[in-house]
Amino acid sequence: MKYRKISCLNFVLLLSGLGLISTAVITYFFSESMVKKKIHENVIIQKNSSAFKFWTDPPATIYRKYYLFNVKNPQEIERGEKPQLDQLGPYVYSEKWEKHHVEFLGPNEVRFSPVVTLKFEPSLSAGLETDKITFLNIPAIGMIEQTARSRFKELGPALVNSLLAFLGTKLFETKTVGELISGYEDPLMKLAKTFLPRVIKDDKFSLINGENGTEWQNYTMMTGYDSAENVAKIISWNGVEKLNFWYSDNANLINGTDGTFYPPFLTRNKKVYSFNPDMCRSYHLSYLKENNIAGVNTYDFHLTPDIFYDLEKEGFCEDTCLGNGVLNISSCYGGISGYISQPHFLNADPKFLTDLKGLSPDQSIHDFVIHFEPTTSVPLGGNIRLQISFYLLQHDKINLVKNVKPVLFPIVWFDEALALDADTRNQLKTVAFYVKIVTVIPILIATIGGFLITFSIFKIFKNLIENKKERFSTQNEFDGPINETSNLISANETRSYN
Repeated sequence: MKYRKISCLNFVLLLSGLGLISTAVITYFFSESMVKKKIHENVIIQKNSSAFKFWTDPPATIYRKYYLFNVKNPQEIERGEKPQLDQLGPYVYSEKWEKHHVEFLGPNEVRFSPVVTLKFEPSLSAGLETDKITFLNIPAIGMIEQTARSRFKELGPALVNSLLAFLGTKLFETKTVGELISGYEDPLMKLAKTFLPRVIKDDKFSLINGENGTEWQNYTMMTGYDSAENVAKIISWNGVEKLNFWYSDNANLINGTDGTFYPPFLTRNKKVYSFNPDMCRSYHLSYLKENNIAGVNTYDFHLTPDIFYDLEKEGFCEDTCLGNGVLNISSCYGGISGYISQPHFLNADPKFLTDLKGLSPDQSIHDFVIHFEPTTSVPLGGNIRLQISFYLLQHDKINLVKNVKPVLFPIVWFDEALALDADTRNQLKTVAFYVKIVTVIPILIATIGGFLITFSIFKIFKNLIENKKERFSTQNEFDGPINETSNLISANETRSYN
């Protein structure tokens, strides 16, 4: 009876363990589905929701840091020597992101105009807007290039020389930092605006290019109502669903978000797609490493090192590209050969560095990186880093450039630095904690179930072994008296015969 009771107890433990493991499996899939459903509900962009408030007014400090390249030897460059550059800055501007004219076109679409307003922050900067800087004369380079490409062939090189001389145009300009960033009047810009009013809309040249505090673009995008994967996915930009800047359908696609909001549930093997109007194209970020920002675990994604490689094959060049690591954006900037790259030509063809003095690429300070909380895909911080350069060409019949050596000339690189506020970080930390708890509970239940199964099997085998020993011992006790009695009988019989 004792053995039978122990066996029943072991059987109950075994069934309990199996039940707990089954419960753990069901709980795991149910809890995962429940968490995804809850997070999806909270990231849909709809009126008066927390996601809407986050999207329209991000709870973050955002700074744009300008690093400008000062030309140290302008006269020597005109004689054919290699440019020597000196990096100035950062000149730091705070950014305010706003969404104007927000209009919902149904539960799954929203239309809006993003507005970015910049304000100079002298206390955070390494200089003042009144600092002097010498840089390549971009409007002059634009006219020279258009002449070389025969857009202004009726003028001809001789007339261009006369015009440039009459205007007193030089190959290099010296202005204040504030003028270069925010704009200065230029006679060539006025002339270009007269001849190309659809392309040139301002008689000033600036790095901001009329984008400070203006409604120069609009988007229609998905709210994510139908699917979490469609949160903030762009439908159209400035009224078009496909670009016309490039030379293949794939290159002209508008993919991903506008870079301010992302679909949740990020994994290491995903690519994060965004559209950047300054790059005139869509791009993607790829997984770099795990990180921890202010106590929140993140996935760091960065601009893929080969993002500007094989551009001919992808349809980003009409003929031959200038080289790996730089993207010609002239097709969306009025035909002037501006180029986007990573700062200091990071990950670019080495020839761009050897043509200049003063550049030193460094992955740690020049990479384009965003830190995502993976469950919600909210960026806790990041650094959007890109460089703008212009091509200085040589032309035998145009006086300003007849002796120069062709070179891709950096003008500026910027670092758009984003950091969420402490309250939002704490909220994300809480979300990550609850998600972890929900994930851990099924594992804990399965562990207890596995322990019960292991313990019950151990007890069953132990009892079987003990029972076998007990039966063997009982048999030996029973066999002993029988043998003794047999021996006595045999002895008596022997005496009888005698």
